[in-house]
Amino acid sequence: MGCGKNGCGCDEVMGLAHIGVFVDDIEVSKVFYMDVLCFECFDESVVETDDGEIRIAFIRLGTCVIELVQFPDKKKRAVDSVIAHIALNVKDIEIVQVCLEKKGVKFETEKPIELSMIFDKGVKYIMFEGPDGEVLELNETL
Repeated sequence: MGCGKNGCGCDEVMGLAHIGVFVDDIEVSKVFYMDVLCFECFDESVVETDDGEIRIAFIRLGTCVIELVQFPDKKKRAVDSVIAHIALNVKDIEIVQVCLEKKGVKFETEKPIELSMIFDKGVKYIMFEGPDGEVLELNETL
């Protein structure tokens, strides 16, 4: 999948990790995706913040993975869309971050964020914007 440039880091990008979707009620959304569309829920987490709990559920059907995200305050979600972000699965997030920074990409945080409560061993992620403001995520499953 690499672009062919030496030292680029593109070889570290393996494809789509998941699509994040903001939801009003995670339980209602899980029922819809699981009962209506036959997805399975394979991971659920709660992230404690100063504003309350962010509830997260990862569901999948085949190779399609959706991250359902419920904020304690609906106003915190995206203004114009229920799609939160597009996440790219990477082998080594730091290598890809350095590569993209050299190409002028500005990340939301200086370093990747690690969440140990997601999946078995945790994940590292870092967010940035595409040219039209779409939110993209590099995601490394630990």
